[in-house]
Amino acid sequence: MTRQIEFGEKFDSELLAHAPRVRLSRRGIIMGLAAGSVFPFVSGCATNAATGDSQLLLFGDDQIASMAATAWTDMKAQTPQTSNSKLKGRVLNIWDRTIKGAVKEGHINPNDQWDVAVFDTDDVNAFVMPGNRVGVYRGITELTENDDQISSVLGHETGHVVGKHAAERMSVSTAAQVGLMAGQIAVASSDELSKYGSTIGALGGAAVQFGVILPYSRKHELQADKLGVDYMHQAGYDVKQSVRLWELMAAQSTGARPPEFMSTHPDPLRRADELRTYINARGYALI
Repeated sequence: MTRQIEFGEKFDSELLAHAPRVRLSRRGIIMGLAAGSVFPFVSGCATNAATGDSQLLLFGDDQIASMAATAWTDMKAQTPQTSNSKLKGRVLNIWDRTIKGAVKEGHINPNDQWDVAVFDTDDVNAFVMPGNRVGVYRGITELTENDDQISSVLGHETGHVVGKHAAERMSVSTAAQVGLMAGQIAVASSDELSKYGSTIGALGGAAVQFGVILPYSRKHELQADKLGVDYMHQAGYDVKQSVRLWELMAAQSTGARPPEFMSTHPDPLRRADELRTYINARGYALI
């Protein structure tokens, strides 16, 4: 039975597994807060030229690419790659055409090198790792109905690179760790609040997870969807098929989905609706 995994779900776990963990002593955090060195938000903020968003970027592209290198090597060694040369050639051809669409948008350097692997498993998934490493599973090629839908998948993954989502997600996760630790120190230092320390700590962790990290993740997914449509359009693919793709994903889902606020990814039908609105607004097509 085909198993659905949201695009990038494996990538998310690999990224966070390699994310740095904050290991500061109570004294170190207090001194860092006083010196302004624990939250380097001002120096870490940048405006993304493609999206116009202001982003918290505490890590550079080279740093996160290095962190992902071992995970990518391990994945290629442990996960079988397709021996079907026709399938691999098809995916690579669609990739080449789609990435040229991103180049036309001015979002990708035409001289960038990419490592694209087609994995021979039933997973309905694709992902991109820092360092321009792209993974596509046979399962997603079997779910899709045409090359346009595969271009939508690949354009989405390119959108994550252009949006610098890996660096931002890791930066937000790291900053959240520091914020939680600082809050725990404040609670422990208060005679009145210290007796409720464990409860407040648990609530704080939940607030960060559901109020900061997961909303960032869902925002990234929707942003990558729309950037992917831009690249499809520039490459000459039928952008309406991006909407159809998410309708297929919704129909293929088995079992009850968790509420969206508990998920790293938006609901598939919401993604279809968002793309329909975006395509109409951009004048790419009328749906």
